[in-house]
Amino acid sequence: MPDSFDSVYPDFLRTGLEKLSRLDAQSELPSLFAALEHYRRDLHTQDSVKGILRVSQSYINGLNLFAKCGFWTVNAKDFNFELSLVANEEDGAVMQSIVDGQIKAGRFAFALRQGAPVFFALGLEPQTERGLLHSLAISTQVVGMFGGLLRREVAPAQEVAFSLLSTLLGMSADALATLRRTRQLTSQIETLQSLLPVCAWCKKVRNDSGYWYQIEKYITANSATKITHGICPDCEEKFLKPKV
Repeated sequence: MPDSFDSVYPDFLRTGLEKLSRLDAQSELPSLFAALEHYRRDLHTQDSVKGILRVSQSYINGLNLFAKCGFWTVNAKDFNFELSLVANEEDGAVMQSIVDGQIKAGRFAFALRQGAPVFFALGLEPQTERGLLHSLAISTQVVGMFGGLLRREVAPAQEVAFSLLSTLLGMSADALATLRRTRQLTSQIETLQSLLPVCAWCKKVRNDSGYWYQIEKYITANSATKITHGICPDCEEKFLKPKV
């Protein structure tokens, strides 16, 4: 699937939240639930990490909470967090610098243990920028981190928006973990399929049902190859040359 993503449903979140802020909650709840259901479906049409994160980014934009934001995912080889996606490419260095600061301050590690937003400020002034960290995790498995700088203006139905953010990120984490498990299983299957059990003595080959075949029969049955017989120089020397 392509990494690009386009859907009308992220706008449903924005529209629903705006109407919730005008106390028209009851009639707008079906739209919010519909958006969440389409979000789940949209996530599972993706077959790459960036694809999943682009879908997540699009829906999170619908919450209208962040001026800048990005996703960090866990590298399975060294377990480091790597910046995988930012809403705008030019914001990448800024967001990485902010997250590096939160790692030094200990808030990043604290956020990994929480299932809720962890807020921070970038200074002591009343008008300083505020940010948020939120782990991407299912149960005890952490697959990444979301970080964002909040808009200065208050978003409509902000408390509901933060609750929805946790829901969106939880579903995103589930999709990322599922993708990782699928890739691991596919790799294991490919490895198993590439192993050919051969008897060390008679050179027969064992098939998937546990039966042993002459290697010629196995190759003929499992490929388009046709077997012809000859004799190699070593065997010719050993068996056919007359002994003096």
